[in-house]
Amino acid sequence: MRFAEATRLVRELVDWRPPGGVISVYADIDPADRGQGWRIALKDQVGKLAGAPPGSLDRVLGHFPTDAAPEGRTHVGFLEAGGEREHWSSFQASGIETRVAHAPVAHLAPLMKLLDEGAALGAVVISVDRVRVFEWELGRVEELDGWELEIYSDSWREHKAQRVDPAHSGTSVSSSGHDQYAQRLEHESERFLKQAGELVASRYQERPWRWVLAIGEGSKPAQLAAGLGGLARIAEQVHHDLIRSPQAEIEARIAEEVERLNRVRETELVGTLEEAVGRGPGVAAGADEVLRALEMGRVHHLIFDADGGLAPHDGESLVERLVALALATDAQITPVEGVAAEALERREGVAALLRY
Repeated sequence: MRFAEATRLVRELVDWRPPGGVISVYADIDPADRGQGWRIALKDQVGKLAGAPPGSLDRVLGHFPTDAAPEGRTHVGFLEAGGEREHWSSFQASGIETRVAHAPVAHLAPLMKLLDEGAALGAVVISVDRVRVFEWELGRVEELDGWELEIYSDSWREHKAQRVDPAHSGTSVSSSGHDQYAQRLEHESERFLKQAGELVASRYQERPWRWVLAIGEGSKPAQLAAGLGGLARIAEQVHHDLIRSPQAEIEARIAEEVERLNRVRETELVGTLEEAVGRGPGVAAGADEVLRALEMGRVHHLIFDADGGLAPHDGESLVERLVALALATDAQITPVEGVAAEALERREGVAALLRY
């Protein structure tokens, strides 16, 4: 599933309240696991459901044939308990634990985490004479473009350096033909990479890229970034040679960078919270304050612990109430983990930047 489709699904599900409730399914599938441990984990999760109608296990497992490995690393399902309606999606992105829940509404928090961390980015893999352009979104990588610097023999003919007999007066030539060739090649490569950056910016500036990764050795990422124009503000330089690597290796490296950048982004976001305390428009902290701010439409950005720690509020799942109100008021949503989640502990695991 693509990002835009998943976003529409979230908005469709947020108000879905069937009479028997919703069974929410998140399955983390390792295609290399021949023993299908993920299927055992899924059975265990369904077995722990309290109050789920008969046949729930068969409905959930029926989505996963036993004779073939499912496509996609993460499968997400929402089933009407006691009814026939179902929504199933698969993603290449991973990082969501296998879990099954039965509640009056869909359990959307893990899906929101997947969407928050899976926003699209561009990745430009470069060398001295070649550029490959990729788009990463929700773990899915697509190669969009590519260019090569053409070096013609007539233009790059090597000239022998003039030699002077040291026994005679005169000044010797300081650089060899090889040095001149190397300098010219370096100059042409730098110009090529800057122009490639300009081409990336002109063709893809309308893409909803959170970052642009410039991946290459030495000064090459900086040379490309010099041509990115407005996209340079979201450029991240990665010093690694991947130009001849298969796509699977490029995917793996992009995934590593996405993980790192998301953790940095979350830590910076929590830092912004701290800086905004006591300043206008201000911050809401803790469940009661954030809920009141959401109900008034004052929340610009909702931030909460992605891995739990949010106690039920007035008999209802707090996190689902937070997500529903945020979506209804067009607030940004960021579930955080790691260091950022630890920093939210003293705020009951939830806080918000306010609009006013």
